[in-house]
Amino acid sequence: MNTKKYPTTTIKNSPFGKIKQMGLALLVLVFTTTLTAQDVYIAGFDNDGPAFNTATIWKGDGTKNNLTKENVSSEAKDIFIYEGDEYVTGFEFNGSKTVATLWKNGTPQELTDGTKDTVGQSVFVSGSDVYVAGFEYNGNHYVAKLWKNGVPQNLTDGANDALANSVFVSGSDVYVAGLEDNGNHLVAKQWKNGVPQNLTDGSSNAQAISVFVSGSNVYVAGFEVNGSTSISVAKLWKNGNVQNLTDGANSARANSVFINNGDVYVGGYDGDDPMLWKNGVGEILNTNSAFDGAKAYSVYVSGNDVYVAGTSSASNGSQNCSFATFWKNGYIDFISQACPDPTAMYSVVVDDGQLGVDNVSGLQKNLALYPNPVQDVLYTNVRQPTGLQLYNLQGQLLQEIEARQNTQINMSGLAAGVYFIKDLNGGTSHKVIKE
Repeated sequence: MNTKKYPTTTIKNSPFGKIKQMGLALLVLVFTTTLTAQDVYIAGFDNDGPAFNTATIWKGDGTKNNLTKENVSSEAKDIFIYEGDEYVTGFEFNGSKTVATLWKNGTPQELTDGTKDTVGQSVFVSGSDVYVAGFEYNGNHYVAKLWKNGVPQNLTDGANDALANSVFVSGSDVYVAGLEDNGNHLVAKQWKNGVPQNLTDGSSNAQAISVFVSGSNVYVAGFEVNGSTSISVAKLWKNGNVQNLTDGANSARANSVFINNGDVYVGGYDGDDPMLWKNGVGEILNTNSAFDGAKAYSVYVSGNDVYVAGTSSASNGSQNCSFATFWKNGYIDFISQACPDPTAMYSVVVDDGQLGVDNVSGLQKNLALYPNPVQDVLYTNVRQPTGLQLYNLQGQLLQEIEARQNTQINMSGLAAGVYFIKDLNGGTSHKVIKE
C-alpha cells in the first residue's frame, strides 16, 4: 500500500481495524417525518451502546430495523427502493473479514465468500436486475468491482488501488463512478459498461463519488486536490466537463448529485459547513450551534422537497463525536444524540418511483416510448393495443390514452420535468423526461 491518505471508517472490535473508505458511501436511516403516499428512507448504522456499529434502517413511520445482530460490526452504505422492495448494500464483519452484503427486505445475500475484505458501496435496481458497486482487497490493492445479480465484474486489474463508489443504470447502460491510483495520485474515473474514462489528468489526488444520468447527460460529483495548496475542491462533471463548486479556500467535497426537473442538486461540504448546491449556487444548510460542523453525504429531491443526509460533529471532552443528521428543505429535521458512540447517515431515498423505472428507446415488454427525453410529441410502439395513463411526479393522473401502433402523445403543454406512463396491460411503468 502507498502512503496516500484516504478517509476511514472504524470498525469496532475488528482486527482489520480501519477500512479505507475512498468513496463516501451512504448509510440508510429513516426518520420520523412521514410523507403523503411516499416514504423517506435513510441508511447507515446505529449504535445504542454496544461495542459494535449496527447496519440499520429507519422508516418514516418511526420504525427501526437492525439488519444484523448487535454483536456483529456492520454498516449500511446505500439504499434503493423499487416496487416496494428495499435493497440495501454495505458490509458485515465475519470475525476476520468485512463481507460485501446485499439485503433485500432485510434478508442478507453475501456477495463474496468472506476470505477477502469487501464492501458494497452503492446499489441500483433496474427492472429485474440488481447492481452493486464496491471494492475488494486482493491482498495488495483494492479492486473496483461491480456485481450484477450477485455475479462480480472487476472494473480494474488490481495492479493499483481502485474503488467503485456509485452505480446508476439508464436504459441498457451501466455507469459507475470511482477512482484508480495511477502510481502517484488518485484519478477520478467513470466507467460506462465497464469501459473507463478518466475525469482528471492524474497530476493530483481526486475521486468521483456519485453519478447520476438524466437523458443523455452524465453528471458526476467528487473532488480534486489543488496541487499547489493541497486543499480539495468540490467539483461537478457534466459529460466530462468540470465545474468547480468551491474556490479552494477550505477543504471541500461534492458527495452526491441528483437531477430533478432539469435542476442539478449537489450535496457536500465546504470546510465545516454542510452544503447544498443548486445549479452551481451554494447554500449552507442549517446547523446546530452546539456542534462544531457538519457534512452532507446524500441528496434526494422529490416534488418540492429537498432531503439531505449527513453527519454533525462535536467534541465531548477528549472525544470527538459523530451525530447522524437529516435535513429537509435546508433545516435539520432529525439529529441523533448518541455520544461517544458514533452514528451516521450516508444515503437518503424517497419511495416516489423516480429511479429504477424503465427509461429506454427500444421495446421493453409491451411498450416502447420515443424520443425520451421528449420536447413536444412522444411516440408509442406497442406489441398489443393497450391503455396508457400519464402521471406527474406527484402521482396526479394527467391523461388516459388508447395506444395502438405509432400512437402520439402531445406533451408540449406540460412543464419540464419527470413523468410516468403506466401500461395497463403490461403492468409496467416507464419514466419520461420532458425537456
